[in-house]
Amino acid sequence: MTNPIEPIDPTPDLPHAVAVTWGVAELPHRGPKRELTTEQIVEAAIQIADAEGLEAVSMGKVAAAVGVAPMSLYRYVTGKDGLLLLMYDTASEVTVPGAGSTWRQRLREWAMFVRAAYDAHPWLADLPPSSTPTTPNRLAIIEAGLAALEGVPAPDRMKLPTLRLLLGYIALYSKASSDAAVDEDVRRALPELVTDERFPLLAPAVRAGAFQSNDVDDGSGFGFGLSRLFDGIERWLERNEPDEPLERLPASILDDKQVREAGKVVEEARARLRQAEAKAADAVARAAERLQAVEARNEAAEARAAAKADLRAAKAEAKAAKRGDRD
Repeated sequence: MTNPIEPIDPTPDLPHAVAVTWGVAELPHRGPKRELTTEQIVEAAIQIADAEGLEAVSMGKVAAAVGVAPMSLYRYVTGKDGLLLLMYDTASEVTVPGAGSTWRQRLREWAMFVRAAYDAHPWLADLPPSSTPTTPNRLAIIEAGLAALEGVPAPDRMKLPTLRLLLGYIALYSKASSDAAVDEDVRRALPELVTDERFPLLAPAVRAGAFQSNDVDDGSGFGFGLSRLFDGIERWLERNEPDEPLERLPASILDDKQVREAGKVVEEARARLRQAEAKAADAVARAAERLQAVEARNEAAEARAAAKADLRAAKAEAKAAKRGDRD
């Protein structure tokens, strides 16, 4: 006799904050009449994060912003982690028009709209996207990205990794292009700290002011990186060959003594190579100067010899002319 199959519960228990984003959370009925909404609390928390950064968000500060006691918030959210998740989902609401005619145009538009959310809420970069989005607005971003890639001759299993790559780039660029945490005294000291001996390739750029400007990015840097990612995707589509899995190294390898010592040996060898290259370049420059000096001397000697020859010829002509006059 066959055992009956146990039915699968279609609505498993969800963390409260996740359930709130999906609109399936049950709010407790105990306590006084509710004078707030979850949306009001989340909006107040987002305003604090936008103005002061994510680290400024606390249950006490949010409670003060909405005019209630801190404990009152726990009738709406289970704690700060739940509040952060609600903030993350709310700030991630993005509507992409999808007007591009090619996948590159559509995906570029998608990336620009997602980046606009990060520009509006810079703290989003402090909550990097996970491999498994769990809230509606984060999933809607993935859905819009898949729509941009619709019709692209690539396996569906590769489209999600492609979008994760681009989302990671957008979040990382937003984080890396922010100067909010940079001490101005440190910035001014960088030209002295970044020496030619330690950073021979970077030092000239730092002295030229590479890190001195804290102007808002005009989009050229972000656009350059995005276009290069698109170039790579396009080349992969043209190549149409499977990629070999990249071996994942254990994290403990960074602390391995032999690996660290080998890295130091390589760096020392590179330093010696740079010194040798500098000596070779100096030797070439000195040799070129010597050869130029020799050539200059030879040219001067040839010029003097030619001048003497011309003088002798002129004298000979003069003598010949005198003899002709006497005759």
